[in-house]
Order: sequence, then structure tokens, then C-alpha cells
Amino acid sequence: MDPQLDQAWQELLQAQEHPVRGLVRADVPEGPGVYLWRRNGALSYVGTASNLRGRVWSKHLGVGTSLAGSSLRRNVCELLFAIPPAVTGNPNRMRITAAQASEIREWLGECAVAWVERPTRYEAGVYEGQLRRTHLPHLNRV
Repeated sequence: MDPQLDQAWQELLQAQEHPVRGLVRADVPEGPGVYLWRRNGALSYVGTASNLRGRVWSKHLGVGTSLAGSSLRRNVCELLFAIPPAVTGNPNRMRITAAQASEIREWLGECAVAWVERPTRYEAGVYEGQLRRTHLPHLNRV
């Protein structure tokens, strides 16, 4: 493995974890960065954001029945209910029920999230792309 990539991965893995149940909106920074989700200590998902707070808090922890804005929520939906992300990813297609949205949020509530800020959205995207290709978490899609 590329030593620079290994160092970047270690930085993300060692970033402070925040249990989702105790997370408040103000805890999440507004800058660009890369984030990861863990469940029961196992890496589940890696993502990037131009605004970490908007992505992590508003999109991934959203309570709505549309999953179009969160690939993480779509992939958890597939895991829990066997509904393919291609079906729930289009805002004009299937929406999930309020009960299903609640179960997805409950599943995510049992996770921890960590992040590393980056100076620009571009740098965050490059960083995240390298990490995903090298260490593909089970809830990420190539």
C-alpha cells in the first residue's frame, strides 16, 4: 500500500469517534472533510462532504421518507428491508414508510461517526476516493 494513503487511512481511523446517540448538530463542523461510520466497532461506511454538518446531520441522520439525499440511508435500507438503492435513490420513485425511516435512524443511532476536515471539497473528495478504493466498507458501493 502507498505509505501516504496508509497514513491518510490511519488518520481517519484514529479520528475521535462520536456516538450518534449523543451527537448534537453543533458537534459536527461545517467545513469540508471525510467521515466514517462504525457499527459495533466495524467500519461500515466512508463518505465525503463539502459541509460535514449538512451531510452527516441533515442528510444521513434525516428523518424523512425520501432517501434520495443519502446513499448511506439507502444502503442501510437495502440491508434492513432488501429494497435496492436504485429504487429509493430517485426522489420521484419509491419513498419508504415512516416506520422504515424510523428503523433506519435507529440502526444509525447504534453507530459512531468520526471525521477529518480537509481544506477544500476537492481535497476531501480525492482523499475519500483513495480510501474507498483501498478499504471498501460494506455499505459503500463502487
